[in-house]
Formats: sequence, C-alpha cells, structure tokens
Amino acid sequence: MIQVGSRDFRIQPDTGLIEPQSGPSQYGRNRDDWGNWFGVQNSHPLWHYVLADHDIRRNPYFAPPDPRQQVVVPKNPLVYPAKKPQKRFHSFTESGRFTSACSRTLYRDRLLFGDGDDHLQHAFTCEPFHNLVQHNLIINDGVSFRAERSPDEKEIDFFASADRWCRPVMARTGPDGALWVVDMYRYMIEHPQWLPQEGQDELRPHFRAGDHAGRIYRIVPTGTPRKPPSRLDDLDTAQLIEQLGSANGWTRDMAQRLLVRRAPLPTDCVAALENALRTGRQPLRRLHALCTLDGVAAIRPESLSVATRDWHAGVRRQALRIAAHCEINVSDLVTMIDDPDAKVRLQLASTLAAFDSPLAGRSLAELGMSSTSPFTTAAVLSSLNRANVGFVLSESLRIVDAETPGKASDERRATRIAFLSEVFVQVVAMGDNRQIAEVVGRATTPRDGNYVDWQRDVLADVLDALKRRSWSPRRQLDDMRRDMLCDAIRDARSVCQDERVSPAIRGTAARLLLREPERRGEDLKLVSQLLVPRSPDALQQAIVAHVASDLDPGIAEMLLAGWKSHSPTLRSQILSTLASRDNWVKALLDGLVSGRVSTADIDAVMRQRLLATKSPEIQAGFRKSFSLTSTPDRAAVLARYNESLRLAGMAARGKMVFGKKCVNCHRHEDVGYEVGPNLVSLTDKSPQTLLASILDPSAAVEAKYVNYILSTDGGRIVTGILAAETASSITLLAADGKQEVILRNEIDELQSTGKSLMPDGLEKELSPQDVADIIEYLRAK
Repeated sequence: MIQVGSRDFRIQPDTGLIEPQSGPSQYGRNRDDWGNWFGVQNSHPLWHYVLADHDIRRNPYFAPPDPRQQVVVPKNPLVYPAKKPQKRFHSFTESGRFTSACSRTLYRDRLLFGDGDDHLQHAFTCEPFHNLVQHNLIINDGVSFRAERSPDEKEIDFFASADRWCRPVMARTGPDGALWVVDMYRYMIEHPQWLPQEGQDELRPHFRAGDHAGRIYRIVPTGTPRKPPSRLDDLDTAQLIEQLGSANGWTRDMAQRLLVRRAPLPTDCVAALENALRTGRQPLRRLHALCTLDGVAAIRPESLSVATRDWHAGVRRQALRIAAHCEINVSDLVTMIDDPDAKVRLQLASTLAAFDSPLAGRSLAELGMSSTSPFTTAAVLSSLNRANVGFVLSESLRIVDAETPGKASDERRATRIAFLSEVFVQVVAMGDNRQIAEVVGRATTPRDGNYVDWQRDVLADVLDALKRRSWSPRRQLDDMRRDMLCDAIRDARSVCQDERVSPAIRGTAARLLLREPERRGEDLKLVSQLLVPRSPDALQQAIVAHVASDLDPGIAEMLLAGWKSHSPTLRSQILSTLASRDNWVKALLDGLVSGRVSTADIDAVMRQRLLATKSPEIQAGFRKSFSLTSTPDRAAVLARYNESLRLAGMAARGKMVFGKKCVNCHRHEDVGYEVGPNLVSLTDKSPQTLLASILDPSAAVEAKYVNYILSTDGGRIVTGILAAETASSITLLAADGKQEVILRNEIDELQSTGKSLMPDGLEKELSPQDVADIIEYLRAK
C-alpha cells in the first residue's frame, strides 16, 4: 500500500509504480521547460514545489519545511475582471480576488511573447468565478521564483469576459504555440452544498444551467497563420532528434517520449544525441538530448560530466539530477558548491546523498554552512544518513571553529549555529553511540576556558534528542564526558541567574536545567524563582518552552503558582503548555474550579481545545466551568443575534473588536495571523452570511480549515489545521500562526475534530453591538 496522504503522486505507466510527490495541489500540477513543478489551490494562484518529495523523504529523522513556495502573493491576490463582481453567498471568500484559482500553466513556446527572456516565464491561472485568466511574469529568484504583473495588463486581466457564464477552467500550451483555454460555460460555479440556505434558495433554478454547453478558445497574436499539427509518430529517429530543438514544449516532450519508446537506439542515433548535448545551440535542445540519453540508458559518464559544465544553469541542474543514479566521479560534482545559480546548489545538496565518500560529506557541510535558504538547508539535512553524517559533523565543526569572531553578521552566525545544532541532533537520531559520545564531548568542551555562544543551545538540542531515544548520558558516557556534561550544566545554572547577562543567553542556559536527577529539586526551585515579573519576559518564555517537554506532573502547579502576576503573553504560552498534556490539563481545571484561574482568562480558541480533551471526566469539568460562557445550540445563538443585523455598526469600533478577538486566526488590513481565510475585500458580503460565519463557523467548514488533534508517543498533544505534509513529517498550524512540525515516527494518533479551527462560543465574548460593528468593519473595506 502506498501512503499518499495529502500529497500529490505520480504513476510510471510501464510498471504501474505509484510514488508520492510534494503537495497537495487542488487541480493537478504543471512543469516548466526546466523541470520546475507548479501547483495551485483556490486562493493561491501559483506556487512552486521547491523540494521534491523523493528527496526529502530519505531521512526519516528530519522534518523539512513546507516544500512549496508561494510565487503569486499574497493569499487571495487581486484579479482584474471585465465586469462588476457578481453576488457572493458563502462564507469569507472575497469578491475581486482569487477564490477559485485552477489550472495554472507555464507557457512553453515563443509565439505569444516573441523570443523571450531566459530568466522570464509566463504563467496563466484560470479564475472561473470572476470569468478570467490571469497572466503573471515569473522571474527567477534564488531557489524559487517571484511573480510580477505584466505592465500591459494594469486595468484588466489577459483574458477577461463580461459574460457571467464564461468559466475558464483550464489553460494549456498547444502544439501550435497557441494558448488554449477551456471554458466550462455555466451560469453558476459555486458548489450548492457550500451555499447558505439563502443562496441555495435564490440559485436553485440555475444549479444545472449550462451543463450542455462549453467551448475552447485558441489564443494567438493577431494575423498569425494557422499552424497545422505535426504527426511526430511518422518521423524517423533522426528527425525526432531534430525536433528536440523545437520552440514548442509539447513538441519537444513528445519527440523525447517517442525516442525513449524506441529504445535501444542505434549507435549513430546515440552519437547524434551526444553531439546535440555538446554542440546544440539552444539550451533546451541540450537539455532534451541529455534527458533522452538517460531515458534510453545510453548516458556515459563523459557526457554527464560535459553537462555539469554547461553554461546554462538548467542543463547543469538536470545533469545533477541524473548523476544521483548514474556513474560519475563525485569530484566532478563538488566543484559546483560555488555554482552561481541557487537552484543548481539546491540540486547538488540533494544529489550528494547518493555518495558516501568523505568528500561528499564535507561538501554537504559546506553547502549547509553557507546556505542562506531554508530550502537548501533542508535539502542538505534530508541527504544525511549513517554513512555520511560523521563527515558532515566534522567539517561543520571545523568551519565554525575556524570562523573569525566578528566576521559574520549575527544573523549569519545564528543560521550557521542552527544548522550545526541540527547536524548534532541528526547524529543522535541515527544512533551511533561512538558518534553520540563525540557530539556530547564537542558540545561540552570549553573554548579558551569559556563556553561559546553555540554550545549551550546545541547541547540542549542534543540532550532533548537523547531524551526522545531514552538514551541515558549517565549509563552510556564514559566518566570523563559525564564530568564534562555536569560542568556544562553547572555553568548554565550560574549563567541563567546572572542578571548582567543578556536575556537571550540566560534563556539558552535555562534549557540545560532539569537534566540531572539528583539536582532536580534544586532546579525546580530555581525555575520557580525565575518565573517572576522581575525576570525579563524573554527569559520567562524560554523557561516555559523548556519545561513544556517535561513529564513531571508538578510542572503544572509551578506554572500556575504565579498566574496572577504573569503577563498576557506568558499566560497564553502557559495555557498552550498545560493543554499539551493530559495530566497537566487536570491542574488547569482545578485552577478554574478553585478560582485561581478565571474563565475570562481563557479565550474561545483555547476553550474549544480544552473541550476536545480525551478524558470524559475532565471534559465534563470544563463544560461545567464554561457553562456560563458558551452555548452549544448554534441555531438558538444565531436567532438571538439576529438583532445585530438591525443595529447600526461602526467600522472604527469593529476594528478595535477585531483586534481583540479575531487576529489570532485572521489577517485583515495587514493585522493578525493568516491561519484562517484572509478577510479582505468583503464589500459584496451579506450581513447574514457574515453573522453565520462568526457565530456558527463549523456549519460549512472547508476541509483545509478543519481542526486536528495530534498525540505524540511522548505524551504531547498538539492541535491545529493540517498546513503541510511530507513523507517524514506533518505540520499543524494553530492560532497565533504558530507552526508545529512533528516527525511521523513520533505520532501516536492523529484525528480530525470535524470542526473549524475557529471556535464556537464567541457570543459570550461579543455583544450584538460588537457583532454589528465587526460586520460593518469587514464590509467597509
């Protein structure tokens, strides 16, 4: 069985092999001429898959970032229709902005835009609700791309119709170089089940209107003569090789496909392909010659080496992809560490995983330590394995030790230390006891009598990783290294109490507390003494983050002890920490019952999280505590709050209420966190729909905003919407925009609540006038 999850997948037709790919994409995926893949989701008109799933799933101990980079930003960008937007019904989707983006395509010909620019591509995304196809200029930008609007299309989009029945749903580059656009042609594009009752009643006569219709547009420059399609299957092998230089992407792809189908090729045809690779004038001809040689299993190391030195970055990058499964000397590849193209360096970081030599390991370290892109760093870390991780560690330490103090910026230094720390953690995760002992020794050896800035952070990460493996430093370290570890912890205990030291360094030192069983009581007392208003907020937050990984039931009482003196920010962090473990949730419930914690201290989002706890007894206790502050009957709440629709709202007041109650999950006017939908351009929204969306958010929740509860094998509980998924990890996005990346091998259970992340119960925090003001604020922009 192939576990695809929410990722895309590809199928090898000859064998039936199915392989997951980075994803998801809501409407398939397309690639450009150079093998870059792009996807789309209704509010995101174009993203680039920077990291391939088959690369980042190799290391199960590393959780990579979301492999997608948004190219057209921000979420729900503006569209430029040919007519006034039609009436909207369903919740929190925005008129005048992308809400039904589908079928993005990268144009692959020269016909529409002349000879073109090697660093510029043209993307088209269909937007059927607004009756248009948007065109964006796609420009190389490091490991990914950025988009700019064409200056010729300032007022209206490339394809825009005043006919409300026009519903473009697919765009493709044809074999003739034209842009072909499929128009589904329907009166309405909405899914009826997502419409509120009012919308269903109004549109019911039109549900199927147009289901017999449809049309296809062929877009070419004015006066362009019709180009008859070529029958490539009538061409001989030599003629197909010539077609690899065609300006048309479909033609090149089909010619290559037919050549691969004819394998094995005659010797003279292989020679012709090798000659095209060496001397072809067009980079795309050389690219397809290289890929065809690979496809027919006729590529020689000499040819691959030629491709790695090609003047065009796209050819060099493809050569590196092929090098991962072909014979080539690794010394021919590592010279590309300093390649001027970031995408080439990214691919090198993935390809080097195929080589276990010390040279490949040292090169991975150089790439990781010099990387300024989280995607390249992720590619390096995904390439680590038991055979190369020791080489990567040694070279990374050499680079850090050789660095001249003050030469690197604070940000650059922090990036390098973060990479080094992750390498240390990977060594621990891969389980070589000899290397683990070396890691602990490196992290606890003072430099010139003092611990340098990275050592405490790295040591804390290492000890956390060892804790996850139930690895005991006392049992599995020799006496010398145990003593060194104790010395480092003793020094950290002193540093975190020193008020002359910066809060950041004190916070890092605090991460080494609670590591020695015989001094645990002393450390708990110290932690309690530091969780007071006198301590810098950054130090207190670092302490709460550290103790969140502890299993001691007494931690909950310690965090609640100074509740009334804690800042709102710290209270929020403590609540999230207490809600993360079942045995701590009980302490919070006791605090509510005793009155130490007020129900007013717990907002609707946290209430919903606490009410989802597994224990029926504790769940009942929270229901009782919150009985005065929530109403389960949504219909009754909506009926009672219909009064809001008759009140005169004030946008200024609504903005203030929004800032207090909604910004944890919504972003509007550049304020808040983009967890739920971005609430922009709501001028066409009915007050009835907004009222229902605010007070009954789970009535018609989209799948992407459904809340999940995840339990780890270490006893932690994490909640949020499923933001990203890879073979080795999943990412949950919670209120305040907080992301939690969890390795799959640490997941005990993952369940959907079936409800929106946006909580029920806001009516107890909002008066009818508040709701009227919020509605007016959202409709005023």
